[in-house]
This record gives sequence, C-alpha cells and structure tokens, in this order.
Amino acid sequence: MRLFSMSKRIKQSLALAGTVWICSSTNEPEASYYKLVFTNGEQVEGWIKFENEKEEQCVFLADYHMSKNILHVRKQEDIFTANLENNKFTALIDDQKMTFKKQKSNTI
Repeated sequence: MRLFSMSKRIKQSLALAGTVWICSSTNEPEASYYKLVFTNGEQVEGWIKFENEKEEQCVFLADYHMSKNILHVRKQEDIFTANLENNKFTALIDDQKMTFKKQKSNTI
C-alpha cells in the first residue's frame, strides 16, 4: 500500500506553487505583458498589465496540473496546454504562440 506517497502529478504541480511567469509578447497593442501566477498546487491566476495603467489586472482564475513536462490549464470550458522546457512555458493561446519565462523573484 502507498497511502502516504504523493503521485508524480501532485509533486510536479506543487513545484509550480508560488512561482510567477511572464510573457512580454502580446497580441494586444496596449498590453505590456501577460503574467501567470501559480498560487498553489491547483490554481493559477492570469494577469495583464496595460501600458496606460499603473496596476495589473487579474483576468482569470483557473485550475491546472502538470503531466510530465506539459502544463494543463482549465477554466470552465476553456483549456490550454503548454510545454515546459528550460524555465519556459510555450503555449498556443487565442491563436498566438506565447512564451512565458519564469521570474527569479516571486511576487506572491
């Protein structure tokens, strides 16, 4: 019996908890960057920073999990996957290829 062992998927998701990832290449002309904040081992927040505003805006809260090097994000019916490689997530979101880079200092 393995009552006290954690599955690999949970360990991988927990490894993202507390990390921040930024994509500076956006498809919105007024947007400076997109940000993913992994608040815990199950949820991720999506943020956007507009050039003409001081504060970032939280635009979604979603569930996530890791399976090997693939990130799966789900917000109701919306789903996207991203490939993790060398401290970067690459995803196709809203018909745009986005690369999120892990930030050295966490802000959460």
